[in-house]
Amino acid sequence: MYVETVVQVNERDTYQATVRTRTTTAAGRPGIDALVRFSPTGWLTIKPLAGGRVSVISASEVLDVTDIERVQAYDE
Repeated sequence: MYVETVVQVNERDTYQATVRTRTTTAAGRPGIDALVRFSPTGWLTIKPLAGGRVSVISASEVLDVTDIERVQAYDE
């Protein structure tokens, strides 16, 4: 998995980013704009910005994470 290194990423913070997975790329779909946490270890927790459920995705399924920006707080 490639993670853009514009910011120092840690597992405690929440980020807004674009996530591309092997499944979406194979289907010809664009990346997912989402709120992202790099936890639990070996997994990404994502919540699409367009709405939808929180998902936990194996890091091995993720091709890249780009356009990363840390967010301070998110009100659901």
